[in-house]
Amino acid sequence: MPVAADLAGRIAALHYPSFPPEALRWAKDAIADTIGCALLGADAEITRAVLTVEEPAPGPCLVLGHRRRVNRLEAALANGTAGHALDYDDTSKSMAGHPSVIIVPGILALSEALDLSGARMLEAYIVGLEAATRIARGVNFHHYEKGWHPTATLGIFGATAAATRLLDLPPEKIGHALAIAASMASGIKANFGTPVKPLHAGLAARNGLFAALMAEKGIVGSPVAFEHGQGFLEVFNGPGTHDAARMMEGWGEPLDLLDPGMSIKKYPCVYSVHAAIDAAIALHGEGLGAAGDITGIKVRMYRRRLLPHVLQRPDSALSAKFSLAYAMARALKDGAVRLDHFEESALRDEEVRRLVGLVETEPHDDDSNDYGAEVTVTRADGTSLHKEVPLPLGMGPKAPLPPGMLRAKFTDCAARSLDAATADRAFDMLMDLENLSSVRAFTALIEAGSRN
Repeated sequence: MPVAADLAGRIAALHYPSFPPEALRWAKDAIADTIGCALLGADAEITRAVLTVEEPAPGPCLVLGHRRRVNRLEAALANGTAGHALDYDDTSKSMAGHPSVIIVPGILALSEALDLSGARMLEAYIVGLEAATRIARGVNFHHYEKGWHPTATLGIFGATAAATRLLDLPPEKIGHALAIAASMASGIKANFGTPVKPLHAGLAARNGLFAALMAEKGIVGSPVAFEHGQGFLEVFNGPGTHDAARMMEGWGEPLDLLDPGMSIKKYPCVYSVHAAIDAAIALHGEGLGAAGDITGIKVRMYRRRLLPHVLQRPDSALSAKFSLAYAMARALKDGAVRLDHFEESALRDEEVRRLVGLVETEPHDDDSNDYGAEVTVTRADGTSLHKEVPLPLGMGPKAPLPPGMLRAKFTDCAARSLDAATADRAFDMLMDLENLSSVRAFTALIEAGSRN
């Protein structure tokens, strides 16, 4: 059976009644977190540029954080870009990227346009996430290490699958939608640290929805778009570096949403450094002393986390979001890593700049400790302090972000776009999404409370 057809059958077989309650809870958390991040990025430079260049005509779908409605595709593009603009959105270990920011914008726009319920949106999200992460298992981690940005190149299939569910497409058309999406996948890691990275998310969200809508209209793609000698697997990965059979294993048993699960960020920067931040903040609170007394900082992490964009010294607020050294400097000096630390003015802090220059790294190859970190700080008197964190807080079911912290993050993110009362009501509505009769009621609330 062709790969696209096999995937389509598995996508079609996933249904809401079979999802365990904890999957619905995690889906609601992920959707709420993504919408919060989009509200935070609503006025980002890249979001404003997208809305200016595209010049979208009025339509039925809300641009989050704005009193502006556009068509389905333009809403997915704008909200996907905004959701990734501050790099605060959730991540998936299986996908090696950020799936929710690709999936949520399309299903939000389509749910509005078709006047669908919150339960339908939840189902579509879970279906889309399962598709993206299962496809990812057949190509990672070679796909990631080769230089592709899986958020875009693999997330697009999640966006496509989720949209086909809301459109009630049969397996044959789901397969064609996936084939169409295979020709629209793109995103290179060379653009990390620039505004193009969040644009990857917006384009993938838009193109995934577009692929599903084209298939609905009867447009067909190659049945062998994945396995063809010049298809997705060979072109994106290369010979001997992919395994389509792995994509078909274990669908929903358990859902990837539950194992290994999604990681919701506590800090507004690249997830690879979150355990190191946890360790550094712990040291700050355990008698580290003044930042001026620090003479050495060593971080030991899994080699796959110590990638070029993580090892860089920051030269802009955006590149600081990917810099381990900057994150360590802020955590050790301030005992926190906050949104305001990624403003351009924050990079001029002389003590932070000094600490950035002290950071050294040591890689390890222990796959069982792939997101943990050890931080050792040496002080002027020759003594040192050491802290190890095996899992960053927020890493899926193994270390879930407490509900109160999730709410606080949402309201903090939403504060740049919404008044406090609207933000609170919006979060409550998202936490009860399965009982929401119309997604339009949610977006109407957001629109009424938007400042822009």
